[in-house]
Amino acid sequence: MNIKREMWDAAAEGLAPAARQALQLKGVQSLLAWVKARSPMQRERLAQVDPADVRTLADFAALVPLSTKDDLRAAMDRIGSALPHLCVAREDIVLSGPSAGTSGRQTYQAFNAQDLDRNVELAARLFWCSGLRPNDVLQLLVTPFTPAADIFRLGAQRVGVKWIIRDNHEPTQVPRYVEVARSLEPTFLQAGVATLRAMAQHAAATPAGGALPHRRAILMGAALGPEARAQFRQSLGIEVTTLSGQGSDFNLFSTECEAHDGEHWHGEDMTLVEVIDPTSGAPVGEGDVGEMVITDYYRRATPHVRWRTEDMVRVHPGICRCGRTSRRFTLLDRLANRVPVRGTAVYPFQVEIALSRSEDGRNLEFALMRKADEPQKLEVRLLRPSTLTDDATGTAVGQRLQHHLDAELKLPTQVSFHDDLPRVGYKTLRVIDEPRD
Repeated sequence: MNIKREMWDAAAEGLAPAARQALQLKGVQSLLAWVKARSPMQRERLAQVDPADVRTLADFAALVPLSTKDDLRAAMDRIGSALPHLCVAREDIVLSGPSAGTSGRQTYQAFNAQDLDRNVELAARLFWCSGLRPNDVLQLLVTPFTPAADIFRLGAQRVGVKWIIRDNHEPTQVPRYVEVARSLEPTFLQAGVATLRAMAQHAAATPAGGALPHRRAILMGAALGPEARAQFRQSLGIEVTTLSGQGSDFNLFSTECEAHDGEHWHGEDMTLVEVIDPTSGAPVGEGDVGEMVITDYYRRATPHVRWRTEDMVRVHPGICRCGRTSRRFTLLDRLANRVPVRGTAVYPFQVEIALSRSEDGRNLEFALMRKADEPQKLEVRLLRPSTLTDDATGTAVGQRLQHHLDAELKLPTQVSFHDDLPRVGYKTLRVIDEPRD
């Protein structure tokens, strides 16, 4: 294998826009006919849509309704099946699994052999883009019950990686992750942002000091400011790229290349991604923020048709200097993470970026409190770092961070340190809702 090649699949990743759009149009036309013939849920939802009327991608957006996870849950109840969107025979399923259930009742997805092969190919592209190479040893920390765990492993193997150290992704197991890393010396880490932060703190508190063996890491689960990424490089010697996506529903992801200019969407030849205004449904322009809507037309078992992800992204303009022509996004936040304060709204990504601009706050985990009645101050809870061992120091650091966030966010804040913050899987829960009476 040529480990010096720039892209995993130059033909697919370097598609001209016109060629990409032609593939996407053909793909969504084929998918519409497929799901209407085979899925009870989609037959109901798309009863008024004639695939023959979809002659352009604009027609597709105009004629085909948006769908949500709640639509799928309602169909599960109405049709009496956990897989009302299933379009193949059950005996053709080779992989399936539940969502994490963080936004409510779990939903399910399934793959036939073709779906799985194509999704593994997309995983190979994202790994190559992030710098994984055949001679790496991968420490893979993912939620084990999800299809993504298998797909990431198979994608790394397709790249040529032979040694994969698999583990779950639990905050209580951080000491073990550090011990395994020091013992087996993996060169590449895939984990959550919060996990690497916790590993770095634990490693620094041990007699061996802060050394970790990884040369690169691909981090999931949260936005990451450039200053925070630089700190990982300077303090740990780890070059960090980020990964965003929809693991529970799609196993489709975007990742950074070495240019760090947004995350490349790796399935431009197999999926259609729209970015829309979440209120009007109209498309947004390059550089604007909108909600990501996905149609994974390569899928045949449980495909999604104009599925609202609730993920807010910003589209980066132009073509990346790495040569990939795929669109690039920065995942900002989920619509559900909106925290009203003083007549405006704050999202966790804004706090992450603001904290990364402070030496005191860089790479600290945090959560925002969402009050039942809109407050005049934004309450920010910070996970106490191991370096803050006395109350006086903690009070002084908290006051400095409060002044910093006041200035950055242009809102009054209330900052406090806590010994623990709630987590969901490998992610710190970024918004905590105040209990209602």
